[in-house]
Amino acid sequence: MPVSSVVAALPKADLHVHQEWAPRLDRVLARREGRRPFDWRAHVRRLLELPPGMDRLGRIFDLDASLPPTGASEDDPETAIAVWADILEEGAADGAVLIEVRFGVTDRALARPDFMALFREAERRVRERYPRLRAEAIGYIGLRPDPARLREAERQMETCLRAAREGLGGVDFRVDPYDAEADPALWSVAYRSAERAADAGLGITVHAGEYSTANLEAALRVPGLRRLGHAVYATEDPRLLESLARSGVVVECCLSSNVVSGAVLSYEEHPIRRFVEHGIPVTLNTDNPIRVWTTIGREYAVASALGFGPDELFRFTLNAVKASFMTAERRDSLLRELRAR
Repeated sequence: MPVSSVVAALPKADLHVHQEWAPRLDRVLARREGRRPFDWRAHVRRLLELPPGMDRLGRIFDLDASLPPTGASEDDPETAIAVWADILEEGAADGAVLIEVRFGVTDRALARPDFMALFREAERRVRERYPRLRAEAIGYIGLRPDPARLREAERQMETCLRAAREGLGGVDFRVDPYDAEADPALWSVAYRSAERAADAGLGITVHAGEYSTANLEAALRVPGLRRLGHAVYATEDPRLLESLARSGVVVECCLSSNVVSGAVLSYEEHPIRRFVEHGIPVTLNTDNPIRVWTTIGREYAVASALGFGPDELFRFTLNAVKASFMTAERRDSLLRELRAR
């Protein structure tokens, strides 16, 4: 995807990017060892031959286990900083002024007592080269109808609440089944957890509506909700679309991720334009940039190819900053910088 000089010069933001520990570690170790990292581009091309949907999404993650062992390195502070700095530097090199990284329920990162200190150190190192960058960390909690998984999610919730005191920005919830209506009792668990998170000052975002309209209504009722991840199927139901527009919730659009996983069949069919036409604020995001072989600069270039002009692309960045889970002081400072441009 060619990137024009105008798009390249635009300040960008990426609110929806996952840590991708195993692929990132593979990249960091490959750089240290003088070898090539795993070829995710070829893997993505093979994935596109599979039927679209949840099965294809699962195949995106299947290869993590075959990447270099992560156990010993995951506990090393310098390796953790290097992995997180790799995420931030990749975005900053594309013009990102804001990146929020998600740390999931199976990650050990959040459980570290020094997690936020190490994350801020990664941010500091990248800011030495890209001083305009701000970075935030948020937790990612999956709720499934399985007692063991629910206990793990509760432990992760407690970890997020502790990390909030050290500067964790927010929590992202996903309730399964993801592509079919989930048990209302499971959503009740999500609502209670979201209330606790919001009371602790954490921002709330929810994965919903990526593969069907299922769970979108339930997601819009989450206490403290400020953003929805994906939500592409909201445009399939006029009533849902109006509810979303009235809510003021921001949609985190992940163009390439949605195409690669088959949530939409092509960039041209992505509903981002319909969101904008209905007054729904949207942002551009990478989701799993290594696994789907993209960058935030490429996402802005794709949006440009879909007909969004520089002013609209800049508005997406402003939407992201306003909806970010930064402190008010950091958010206002960045907004002043952007408006001065």
